[in-house]
Amino acid sequence: MAEPLVFSRPARRPFGYAMIGVALVGLGALIYGIDAHPLVITIFALLIAPAVWDVAKGSVATLRVDETGIEWKSGARARRVAFEEIDTAILSTSLDFSQRATLQLKSGEKQRVPFECLPGGRVLDQALEARGIPHRRSLFSF
Repeated sequence: MAEPLVFSRPARRPFGYAMIGVALVGLGALIYGIDAHPLVITIFALLIAPAVWDVAKGSVATLRVDETGIEWKSGARARRVAFEEIDTAILSTSLDFSQRATLQLKSGEKQRVPFECLPGGRVLDQALEARGIPHRRSLFSF
């Protein structure tokens, strides 16, 4: 029996934190620098509010592969797929070296695992192989 794979990390990456900081500085510039109309300020603040809320509550992205299925959670997105529902798992690495995983279900549906839930390298490949789940790896897909 293989050990369960449990992976978690903050849902936001450092680049995301930097972009939120830039957006907040931009909001400050709208308010104090150019004295923008309150409607413009409100619209801009509403656009960045979900990202700020995500950072404030400390959202975590998780992936768990146990003996019965694959489960992930990232923000409001969460799903559990039993192994008997999976026809094949397609794992790919993009040109920017980001990981992608798509589960082709026996019902014909495709279920994408959020990229922020995926561990780096071949960790997921090894967990699927240990459980006898058919999978294939595609390198440098677009």
